[in-house]
Amino acid sequence: MTRDRRSTLALLAGSSAVQMSSNMAAALLAASVLGPHGRGLMVLGVSTAGIVPLLAGLGTGPQLRSAYPAAGGGARRRDLVASYTWWSAAATVSAAVLAVAVSALSAPLIDPALADPRYLLALSVLTCGYVAHTQLPDGWYAAGLFRAGSLWAMATTLGGGLGLLIAVAVAPSVWSLLLGQGAGMLTAATAQVVALRATGLLCFQAPTRRELSRLLGRGCRALGLTLGLALALRLDRYVLGALTGAAAVGVYSVASTLGQVPRMVPNAIGQLVNREAAVASGPLRPVRTVAATVGAVTAVGAVTGLLGWLVIIPLLGPGFAGAGPLLVVLLVAEVAFVPYAVASRALLGAGRMGAVGAFGLAWSAAALVLFLLVVQLWGAVGAAVACVALYAGISASSWLLLTRRAARRQGPDGPRLTDSDDPRSEAADDPRSGAAGDAQPRPAPLSRV
Repeated sequence: MTRDRRSTLALLAGSSAVQMSSNMAAALLAASVLGPHGRGLMVLGVSTAGIVPLLAGLGTGPQLRSAYPAAGGGARRRDLVASYTWWSAAATVSAAVLAVAVSALSAPLIDPALADPRYLLALSVLTCGYVAHTQLPDGWYAAGLFRAGSLWAMATTLGGGLGLLIAVAVAPSVWSLLLGQGAGMLTAATAQVVALRATGLLCFQAPTRRELSRLLGRGCRALGLTLGLALALRLDRYVLGALTGAAAVGVYSVASTLGQVPRMVPNAIGQLVNREAAVASGPLRPVRTVAATVGAVTAVGAVTGLLGWLVIIPLLGPGFAGAGPLLVVLLVAEVAFVPYAVASRALLGAGRMGAVGAFGLAWSAAALVLFLLVVQLWGAVGAAVACVALYAGISASSWLLLTRRAARRQGPDGPRLTDSDDPRSEAADDPRSGAAGDAQPRPAPLSRV
């Protein structure tokens, strides 16, 4: 690993750590203020706000990151950015409407409070914040500007945490905490929009119909992975709420939030892997990347588990005592999650939109069946154990998909790992195909990450 790669990885890991820490602190604060039932309602709102933007975005973020390096430096690149900008704006509105509809329709099944007008208003604001948090950083990452993307993603998360803290101090309730978090995220997102426009990574000129259609058409192929896997990773909350009530979701969410702390490591490495796959031409062998990531996740997980077990009851009270055993199981699930975190980013960066889309849809369907069965039988413990099995299955199948695609390559000078119609092939011989604003040399193969 080169010095530049170590520096970039350290920055990404630091940003991910700050975001995880902010989310963890916000979750624990909300749990202590709202109790299990109120925290459960808030988790359902946050989960909805986090999933819906993926549907509204239609996979345009992964497609932008895959297509941008080969788009050249002229009119085509501006048209690509303009298409992405306008679709992101449209996604903000449609996601807010969809989130409100999902929550209102879920109220009869889970809890009537999900249809409260104040709750729905707060949810719409929070969803807009999550759309910005989902779409805007991909503009930086597409251009290889990891430092700017990481810092802005961190600023958005911290803005949400600050807004939540203000809401706790002013008027602590489920809807006010959601509203405060959403308002804080949108404040930071507004500043990020200004910065993106100044660097040319957001453009409000009218896009051509052809480029917009290409962005959406190819992006939709990744929707199965981005949306399908998001559903697979969050269905446990919805199924648990529907079958056991919001209070059980509140206890489970504390364990889940702490359990995802080690994910900051594969999240950081995944950003580099995605970029490597999008622009590198060397062999695609990320075995050492996965091995190192598993070691780091195991170490972080051990520390998190020990601290979590010690502080949950003293900090949150006996109502959350069940979160301790759940945390241990969910930390094991995070280790099983690592190969997927690397393989999926490599596949998306390499342009395998259709393959990974089908993969995501298949696992979301399997997750629904699995969670319905085990939660009905064993409640929250069953959901946690199911996460271990689900993450292991997702990792194994995604790794198999990646190695099969990599096996088709004929060495460093062989054909690229792309779809036949991948947009990068149109500019393969274009000397301008490097990312604008990326001062780093051409990245090394994935095996060196």
